[in-house]
Amino acid sequence: MMRRSCPLFTVLCAALLLGLSACGSSPAVRFYTLTSLQEEKSSPAIEMAERQGIIAVGPVEIADYLDRPQIVRRDGATSVTLLEVDRWAGSLQADVARVLLDNLAVLLGPGGYVVLPWETTPLPDGRIQVSVTRFEGTDQDTVVLDALWTLNGKEKGDILAAGNTVIVETAGGGGAGGMVEAMNRALAELSRRIAAEVVTKLGQAG
Repeated sequence: MMRRSCPLFTVLCAALLLGLSACGSSPAVRFYTLTSLQEEKSSPAIEMAERQGIIAVGPVEIADYLDRPQIVRRDGATSVTLLEVDRWAGSLQADVARVLLDNLAVLLGPGGYVVLPWETTPLPDGRIQVSVTRFEGTDQDTVVLDALWTLNGKEKGDILAAGNTVIVETAGGGGAGGMVEAMNRALAELSRRIAAEVVTKLGQAG
């Protein structure tokens, strides 16, 4: 006698096959990291001039909505999209801090400034603090960096310079990869502006 097939078993098998098919078609996650001027340099190291002073960098903070694995894209005044398949390889806050430190070391090093993390520098000649309030792609194919920063002197509460810098870079239609490249350029420009203030306020670099 032939057994009757079980409808419930058939339904469960079909659901399992559909689930496996959906998993197999999911796009692979891509991971990105920011790049500093130091990492982009291919020329030999520049010989240091006579030391002008020690610059501490930090703390560097970013807005809470940016501090997540996914790359953030703003779609409107009050809405953002998290790019689930385009993610940071590590902490974005730590990446921004590292790139700013490296960039400032490249820009100020030839003038004789030693640039170090603020945690390891108890008595610097100047200290740079940065708070990033926006750092994201937009639906207009641009990247916006909005950062508040201060340059403090040796004495407690001594503010030598401060700024609210907004930088807009074109992403160039390259998807998340183009967006990250634009973010690198924006951080490089912010670093140049801060470095110029260091030179002006703390002494002429070579």
